[in-house]
Amino acid sequence: MPATKEQIADAFRRHVERFGYSKASVEEVAAELGISKRTVYQHFSSKRDIYAYVVDRIATEQREQLTALIASEPTYRARMERFLTLVVGGMRRHIQETEKADWMQEFEIAYDAMAGAYGAIGTQLVSEGFKAGEFAFGDAYLANELIGAMVTHYGVLVREDRDYDADAEVVAAIMRMLGGPSPKRERRR
Repeated sequence: MPATKEQIADAFRRHVERFGYSKASVEEVAAELGISKRTVYQHFSSKRDIYAYVVDRIATEQREQLTALIASEPTYRARMERFLTLVVGGMRRHIQETEKADWMQEFEIAYDAMAGAYGAIGTQLVSEGFKAGEFAFGDAYLANELIGAMVTHYGVLVREDRDYDADAEVVAAIMRMLGGPSPKRERRR
């Protein structure tokens, strides 16, 4: 029985997780599934196409997971801060676990899918938070683009120095950019 697109994608994902993107091969995926490379290429145009499909599926899963994880936070500010903390920390850990060359290849392929998934959450949080008076930044699209640029550049810094950990500072800078009411502080007597 010929392999399905999903089976090929699952096998490719396992190979990338085990060997990294650059060492994962269509030939080995086909061999694992007992199919020919030709069968793989009936479903996908290239190795890059397989990985893009895998990343789209991962992005959808992560979007659902992140949405569930932040839902219990009481305010849009708290949801945004938790969301950013999860995204930035997850990105840093992924970079630290991935070979430098592989990370660049993976990033180039995965950026659109991840930016779309995370961007949808961020845009919604900014928009709803602005309407609720929790953010001063009212242009949700621009905020999402700026957040994406800040997080991406932070990823480049971490890629260059894998021990670099400024997650809290990045999240704090983004929250300051979004503006809004400051948390209430107790008065000193």
